[in-house]
Amino acid sequence: MKMNPWTLSVLLLLAGPLGADPDWHVEYPDSFCVVEGSTATIPCSFTHPAGHRVERVVWCTNQVFCNDITSTPNVYDSNVRADSRFQYLEDLVGNCTLKIIKTVKQDAATYLFRFETNYDNWAGRKGVVVNVTDGEVVKVRSSVTDHVVKEGGQVTLTCTSACSFHQLDVHWYRNGHALSETGPALHLSGLSNDDAGNYTCSLDSSGRNTSAPWCLVVVEDEGFHRSVHLKVAVVKGVVLAVLLLLLAGVVFAKWFSNKTKRI
Repeated sequence: MKMNPWTLSVLLLLAGPLGADPDWHVEYPDSFCVVEGSTATIPCSFTHPAGHRVERVVWCTNQVFCNDITSTPNVYDSNVRADSRFQYLEDLVGNCTLKIIKTVKQDAATYLFRFETNYDNWAGRKGVVVNVTDGEVVKVRSSVTDHVVKEGGQVTLTCTSACSFHQLDVHWYRNGHALSETGPALHLSGLSNDDAGNYTCSLDSSGRNTSAPWCLVVVEDEGFHRSVHLKVAVVKGVVLAVLLLLLAGVVFAKWFSNKTKRI
């Protein structure tokens, strides 16, 4: 079967990406939103053929294949000391996550990941478009409509902004004091008066992007207290019953011992 050169060229062009080795792959989101001054983590994963050993990993910006360091230096290169604000969090096996610390306006760019093995190299073709925004109003939203929650109840507070927070570092504070919990959602359960106060969230530890306070008021729940008192009464009753049984056992043992001596 004969085929004209033009048709053959088109088929070869199409066969390139379609026939590419599926073992070579880089996966990350198409775009990413970051609030200026915050710390963000770009998720990334990669695969390569079995038997290959990764020897170098590179993250670059605004390049096609991450190999033109003369025009734009790489933000991370496992073989070269790079900007400490860009940290490679994972490994040389399959996770290529990149962390950007205290982002600035100049960090807005298209980020691309490239890795080299002992046989070949591969780069993620599309890249991640990172947008850096400023002036975002960070807010605390609540799972309850009112600020008042009964003792023993629960509430979930969420730190929100125009950017997606699934990969942003979020810090939580109560009355200005940092909490150990981090992440976009703060879950509070079994509430007591100690949990009451003003809650704020921030996108970084410096408090530059901090929300307005959300006030939580915890009120006494009579039903809750009746339940607690009932449980305490039951426990006291059980303890008393056990003590009476022990006392009765001691008395019986002493009586039986005396009776035996008389016989």
